[in-house]
Amino acid sequence: MFSPDKVNSGRQPELDIARGLAVLFMIIIHVQLVFANTGVWDTLLADINDFNGDIPAAPMFMFLLGIGINYSRKNQPASMAWRGLALLCTAYLLSFVRGFIPNVIMGFNSADISYLYKGFNELMIVDILQFSGLAMIMFAGFNFFRFNKVAIGVSGLVFALINILLLPVQTQTIPVSSLAGLFWGSNESSYFPFLTWAFYPIAGYIFGDYLIRCVDKSKFYLISGAIAAVVFFIGIYLFNVVFSIPTGMNMETGYYHHILTDNITFTGGVIFELAILSCLVRYVPGFIKDIAGRWSKNVTPIYCIHWGIISWLTLAIPGQSLSMASFIALTAGIMVVSDVLATIYANWKAGDGHRRFSSTTLILVGALLATMLVLFLFHK
Repeated sequence: MFSPDKVNSGRQPELDIARGLAVLFMIIIHVQLVFANTGVWDTLLADINDFNGDIPAAPMFMFLLGIGINYSRKNQPASMAWRGLALLCTAYLLSFVRGFIPNVIMGFNSADISYLYKGFNELMIVDILQFSGLAMIMFAGFNFFRFNKVAIGVSGLVFALINILLLPVQTQTIPVSSLAGLFWGSNESSYFPFLTWAFYPIAGYIFGDYLIRCVDKSKFYLISGAIAAVVFFIGIYLFNVVFSIPTGMNMETGYYHHILTDNITFTGGVIFELAILSCLVRYVPGFIKDIAGRWSKNVTPIYCIHWGIISWLTLAIPGQSLSMASFIALTAGIMVVSDVLATIYANWKAGDGHRRFSSTTLILVGALLATMLVLFLFHK
């Protein structure tokens, strides 16, 4: 099944579809969390969105990040470290644009100073871009020290065990929390701490190392999917029903601050989904594959743009106020606008213009200008 001399250097369509679906689920759940009213939340659709925004979203993103390391030609330690630092800078710039500025505006309009404190808290948030940056730096370290798959896998287990030890340590002050939250769930604003989530890109890297050398891909997915299904369903039963192992420190942050037992179960779910998609990909229409491939390549710009739109629209649309029809329409609109702007940015970046400016700045400034235009039209 595996041959070290044969490498599948081409992209696998099921990976693009999985990432494209994760982008779709991400946008839907974010719009739902911010704008949907209680009537929407009490429906089956909301439950489906909630499920899709769980394992098939962030864990899938991070697992695919690890797989992508095997396909990347820019895997030199220095290059990966710079990419990680760029992602960290993008993350905090996005927090400023999507969180701090809108809260300052709302505070000014309402003469309520609490919005200013909320804006500063938004700057402290540890989101998935911060984690992605740290993950890239982690892989740069692995490559620099020439870690093999065994050493990388052991590192993932060590990180998960350290996470269990540190989770009870909670911080209170903003400066300490903003730093500690990068590494473990030290506060409620740490949504993607490194030690909790590092398991997925590491597992993805190991999985991808076998996938890229796989001679019989169908057989590989059949075996790995069957094993993953057993791990996923038995894990859910054992860890949640039989032993009732708690997740994180409380219910509200449990998904973000989960522990090793959840890492194992979620990874099983991710691989099981990939195995299913590998069977279905041949039946997927070409235009959907094209959309998924485009979203897969533009995932970071789409992430920044859609959050910019959502955050700035809160200046005009009250939170948790939209009915089902309005929620669906807004979600579809944000998807289309994010896709179009990300594609425009990708085409521009492919030319020579990006050499004159910071690409990160242009992504966020473009999203900001687009949402300000939307607000202007909305008021009209």
